[in-house]
Amino acid sequence: MTARQPSFFIEIKFMLGLATVCAVLLLLTRAGIGSRADQSLDAIRAAAAICRVELPQEPAEAIKEFERQFILRSRGRIQFWQSRSRSDLWLCQARGAGMWAEIALLFAYDRTHRRIVGMRVLEQNETAGLGDRIAEEDFYSQFDELEAANGIEMKAIRIHGNQFDAVSGATITSRAVETLVNRALRQLAEIPAEVADSRGVRP
Repeated sequence: MTARQPSFFIEIKFMLGLATVCAVLLLLTRAGIGSRADQSLDAIRAAAAICRVELPQEPAEAIKEFERQFILRSRGRIQFWQSRSRSDLWLCQARGAGMWAEIALLFAYDRTHRRIVGMRVLEQNETAGLGDRIAEEDFYSQFDELEAANGIEMKAIRIHGNQFDAVSGATITSRAVETLVNRALRQLAEIPAEVADSRGVRP
């Protein structure tokens, strides 16, 4: 019994060391993700699909066209763009914890009517066949014209216009989407509605 103790303690030390290394790597990765300020091509394509905007096929030209139509208003883990032609139309890209990894989603918001115009999940690594269904049209189409004056709610039985159904068997992942969208809506409410003449970008 005593002969096995040194081996046991070595295994414990190894596991603690490995856990520490993994935690440090995760923190560094999240810090890097959080500092990204530019829109990815996937996000630009998703925004164009939601807002029904025609973009060139060539990536560099698509990015230029996007920047011609939208101006970056806020950087960070939650980023906002405002339409140059419609000051009440905003795009939001938000990142946050899902069940297993970060979720990145993008939605368009009409500040005049206080509705989400549409939503897409850009990145996720949730359970196959369950949580990963948040990236499917059956889920994200619920957010087309979803009322959001007082935030959105995940409900088993939808009664009000701001409610959406969870993915069956993936309540935690669906709740993460709810949390991300509501957090973004709260931050958007702090940005002045009319900033079309402002060139500043919030950190």
